[in-house]
Amino acid sequence: MTKHDLTPESDLPQKRSKLVLKDFDTIDFPAFNSRYSEPDFAVAFRKAFHDRQSFVDLESNAKIIDEPYPTASLPNFLQSSEYLKILREELLAEEYYHKSNDLYEFYQSEDLRLSKKPHIAALKNAIYSHEFFTMMSNLTGIDLDPSVIDLNGNQYHEGCYLLCHDDDIKNEKEGRRIAFILYLVDDDWSAADGGTLDLFRCNETGHPVEVVQSLLPVRNTLAFFELSSASYHQVAEVLTRDKSRISISGWFHGPLNTRLVSKSMPFKSLLDPSDVSLEDLVNPDYLREASVARICDFFADQSSIELQSFLKPEIYAALLAELETLGVEEGAKSEKPLWDEQMGPRHVRRYERVSDMNQASIPSTLAIVQQLMSSKAFKDFLKKITNLSVLSANTELRMFKKGDYTLLHDHALERNGLDVLFSFPYLPRSQDHQQQQGTTSTAEWDKSWGAGATHYVADKANLLALYPKHNTLTMVLRDEGTLRFVRYLSARVGEARRRELSVLYIVNDDDESEGESKSEEGEELSSRIGSLE
Repeated sequence: MTKHDLTPESDLPQKRSKLVLKDFDTIDFPAFNSRYSEPDFAVAFRKAFHDRQSFVDLESNAKIIDEPYPTASLPNFLQSSEYLKILREELLAEEYYHKSNDLYEFYQSEDLRLSKKPHIAALKNAIYSHEFFTMMSNLTGIDLDPSVIDLNGNQYHEGCYLLCHDDDIKNEKEGRRIAFILYLVDDDWSAADGGTLDLFRCNETGHPVEVVQSLLPVRNTLAFFELSSASYHQVAEVLTRDKSRISISGWFHGPLNTRLVSKSMPFKSLLDPSDVSLEDLVNPDYLREASVARICDFFADQSSIELQSFLKPEIYAALLAELETLGVEEGAKSEKPLWDEQMGPRHVRRYERVSDMNQASIPSTLAIVQQLMSSKAFKDFLKKITNLSVLSANTELRMFKKGDYTLLHDHALERNGLDVLFSFPYLPRSQDHQQQQGTTSTAEWDKSWGAGATHYVADKANLLALYPKHNTLTMVLRDEGTLRFVRYLSARVGEARRRELSVLYIVNDDDESEGESKSEEGEELSSRIGSLE
């Protein structure tokens, strides 16, 4: 698809401003809490960590939680409060870069191993020391490589987050073994500030399904856990405007004693041959011969197009009115909600869709629109405006709310094809204050939220960002190397909902002639589906 010039979607700076910091003389290694090196503590701690048992040390208040996987916290990790204070000042004086993609939004320093600031350098030297690696190996029972360590400073401000992932990066012989975080947050950090370290439980297939532990950042606490194919975790969105979630984090590496595991996710394909009338539903402006020709020319040039006011006004009004009867939550609080299926796993996606079992609950107008997009009439319409021959379709009626997203992930790679999305978002009246003539039904998505757009990317370039828009049909031809994701819906969206009918059409790359027989087309379809199994 064609690349577009991009403008920033928010006024966030690409670098955070630095504090003015006076120079300090070279200093000695910081002293760690001596309790954590005592033999009796290390033996009891290591046994609990290895055996996946909970553990509490009454003297230091060090803890291990056993579920969903052993995760340790060592409070009062650095002995000197004065050293800790200056370390935090130096860390804030580092250059920070805005890190933003489908998975995260936060600010990160350069590799702290390169920092010349004395207290940071002293901490880095201490972490690389034989004494520290001996302590960590004794506590975890894992053979760690003292020559390989990753170390960065991180700042999470209001609206920043890191979604579900496992950090389990390795090759056949070596990889990350332990993830660790040294928290430098304010002393009064609370649950209301967000930014918890959330740990996920995995189901029988090894996919994360729900958060079962949320660990609050505590100043001068070292938290760590062993990395594996089940160590899924996230940093919850920071909700406070007055504080930053400041930390130093990294990974200890070491040799592996496990085989790498590759997981895959199945995708099903469907083709609904039902037929409906475009003339009864679609804005007649888009059906006129001259309009079809203009749309076709534009799509051929851009590989994408947005058709606003796609349905007739009375049809769209009826669609919204029928959804309105389900309530503000679109039935989410009723005994049988419309969007009844939670989509996962969480390291790949989180949103709700209408399940196959709940299709009969779809309001009548929306059901007709769904039939339209699976019909032969719509297939012929797509051929006219895109010059593409549709072979099959994957259809989802889905809803995204605060906390939802999709990610770019090897476990959820989509087939290339034509992405067609019909949008009918919901915004409550309270979020309509900037819409001069808006109502509950017609207020538009606020782009300043920086959330909820579908992003198309290729070679690390953001090609296109499409926000939810009332009564709008978007089409994007996604070819080799182009991927898409729905950006995390942060707390800024409030009670807004991204509601849509999403269809991925598999197209005939060779664009076979219209005179080809249906049987030949069926054989081609079977061949394409079979090649994915």
